[in-house]
Amino acid sequence: MLDTIKARSWDLVSLLVMNFIWAGTYPATAFALISLSAPLLTLIRLGTGSIVMMPFLWRSVRSWTAPAIGRVMILGVVGFSLPLVLQTQGLKASTPAMAAISIALEPLVTAVMAGLWLKQSLPVARRWALVIASAGAWAIAGFPRPGVKGYILGDGLLVLAVVCFAVYNVSSASLSRYLGPGEATAGTFLAGFIGTVPIWLVTGARIPVVWKLPSLEATAYLALLGTALAYFLWMHTASRIPVALMALFLYLQPVLGVVLSILFTPSHVGWPFIIGSLAILGALYIGRDPRQRA
Repeated sequence: MLDTIKARSWDLVSLLVMNFIWAGTYPATAFALISLSAPLLTLIRLGTGSIVMMPFLWRSVRSWTAPAIGRVMILGVVGFSLPLVLQTQGLKASTPAMAAISIALEPLVTAVMAGLWLKQSLPVARRWALVIASAGAWAIAGFPRPGVKGYILGDGLLVLAVVCFAVYNVSSASLSRYLGPGEATAGTFLAGFIGTVPIWLVTGARIPVVWKLPSLEATAYLALLGTALAYFLWMHTASRIPVALMALFLYLQPVLGVVLSILFTPSHVGWPFIIGSLAILGALYIGRDPRQRA
């Protein structure tokens, strides 16, 4: 019983840490793009992640089968190469409103896909929790409305990125259980890096002549924390608890993002943030694991 409580506590800590890190990736991406192109930033993130996680990959290199390599390659491209470039480029070509909406869409699409693809049960309480959390994320974003003329391309790229991320979120659970969290993370990083190289070459293979300090610091954050650490925590946790439940915790990102803004900038907290945060916290309580209920 004590071991179970400890395991669930570590799962909770992992979910909180990874979402706190990911909350900071959006402003960090904006700083990184001052000096870098979207494909090059993705290359650096995945290349660094591959190097950091390489000991896991090398440890089990002899046990890799052709089907396992195929799954890793597909998931690496679909889960990293495409969405990171699509999201980064979409953030440049869209509006903050649509970016906020895309953040709210990812956990919802992930939960629905987990139910359809993995046949994971989605209890009525958890369905309501997803709806409430989506409304909370929308409130935190300031009740934005899409449809601004001239941003169709950027909006479309963000939506495609959401779908790709959802595919990764759902598929990573079975891959992590099959290979192990470290091995699965290392393999998909390397596959994503390889898949991003042709994208970088086709888009001009640009390398910055001058690398400004804020961009350098943001890139380091994205590579080491936003990629290597956060995705390892996701893989590790996905092998232990339902993906649909993990998707609920993704809604913490807008809350934590505002908290970060308050800490580092003179930001004002209004009633939409308070309402949205309470809605998300309430949704997490409603949608929690039924086995933990008294």
